[in-house]
Amino acid sequence: MSLARKHAISQLLNTSSFRQAATVAFICLLIALASIILSNHLLEIIMRNHVRDMILIDIRTLQMHGSLNDAQPVATALRNRLPLEIRKDRHSIVIDSEGQVIYGDGKLFPDNCPAPCKTNWRHAERLDIQGKPSEMLGLVVQLPDGGQYFSAYDLRPMLERTRIIPLMAGAGLLIILLSILIISLPFSLRNLYRINRIRDVLARYASGDHGVMVTYDDRGDEFDHLSEAVNQSLQRINRLMDEVQNITSHIAHELRTPLTRLQNRLLNAADILEGEPREELLRAVQDSERIQNLFRAVMRVAEVETGRCSHQFSTLSAGQLLEDIRDYYLPMAEERACTLLIEDRGVQLYGDQALLFQALANLIDNALKYASAGQPILLSAQVQGAWLCLCVIDNGPGIPSALNHKATERFQRLDTSGAIPGNGLGLTLTKAIAELHGGELLLEDNNPGLRAVMRLKALPLAAPDSTAQLGSALSVASSAGHRKTGFLKHS
Repeated sequence: MSLARKHAISQLLNTSSFRQAATVAFICLLIALASIILSNHLLEIIMRNHVRDMILIDIRTLQMHGSLNDAQPVATALRNRLPLEIRKDRHSIVIDSEGQVIYGDGKLFPDNCPAPCKTNWRHAERLDIQGKPSEMLGLVVQLPDGGQYFSAYDLRPMLERTRIIPLMAGAGLLIILLSILIISLPFSLRNLYRINRIRDVLARYASGDHGVMVTYDDRGDEFDHLSEAVNQSLQRINRLMDEVQNITSHIAHELRTPLTRLQNRLLNAADILEGEPREELLRAVQDSERIQNLFRAVMRVAEVETGRCSHQFSTLSAGQLLEDIRDYYLPMAEERACTLLIEDRGVQLYGDQALLFQALANLIDNALKYASAGQPILLSAQVQGAWLCLCVIDNGPGIPSALNHKATERFQRLDTSGAIPGNGLGLTLTKAIAELHGGELLLEDNNPGLRAVMRLKALPLAAPDSTAQLGSALSVASSAGHRKTGFLKHS
């Protein structure tokens, strides 16, 4: 059985409707078992009472014919009745006054009575002449001449026949319970399909496909109401996101021009002035540039996180991507006397080249800022199981494991001294790009230094169709209805 089929069966068995049906069936099964045990016990009691009545009727019949005076007349009456006897489970034993058995199988006579013996009824298990076990229930009658007459029935054949009744009833109930479980399977499959349809829509929406909606049959059940509520929520979220996007775009448009004009005017004024006033104006120009860079970084993070950035997935060479990023940062690395090393194992990846370049640029930029001068920085690409890991490894101070989560939050800077420039959005943007590619960002201790790992889905090496399938899964955010925005510089 394939892994996918096992997973499907496991999902089916874990549905609430199937569990409910299985729970009801299990409770009914327990009730049926208790009913079988109770009914079997009641049938035994009824059978024993019936046997007692038959024994009393037999003895009264002999009394009416005057055959219970002496042992010998009782034996004679029983011999005369023997050819007419049709019940094989009835046994009669006659013992004379001297203790000799003159009629019947003496081995079946219960000669013991547990003390205190206050009744003539006997109930014991014996072996007959053929050695077969029997369960005798009878009455001992003392005759006037000192003999004894024992009239009894073997309960074992009777009980075996009556036990078939509860067993048949139990088998019928078991068949009914199995039928309930089988009948519940189509309903469980339908409910599972409808739940998976809602989950698939939510997963696609979370991946960036904001035009999806849940399709449902207008039957008015709880799943239809849930689907309708999900669609209304998604539409409401889309409206809110459009409003936020429009507001931020409007703010960006309104602020970009005044900031640019302000920067140009400051530069013009700086060209006229000299000395300390000029330096102050140049510092003001730098501050305005930081404001614009910060604003662009915030907008970029929002676009990537919502999947509304411009991106196009394709098959890339991880080694070539690392070569391009090393060539770009080689001048900065030479200024700090740092060597950029590449460890590539010829792996391929599937993603947006510009976004991945920007994410790795943020990681290398941090490594060059915080790593010690003269220390090498390693760029590696390797496959680990189902993941492709793009790593940037340095020998700097690193990040404490307790602060890893905080380091990827917006505007969170672990360096509070302000000596190193930055706005605290680099790792946030890298994390958003990794998640847009279906992966994650990991910050690990390199002892010493930091090992920043972008884990992405590894490109399948099997059939050619695998590339297209993975591309469809990763580029779901670029479907119809997405707005395209320009590529912004990394933070």
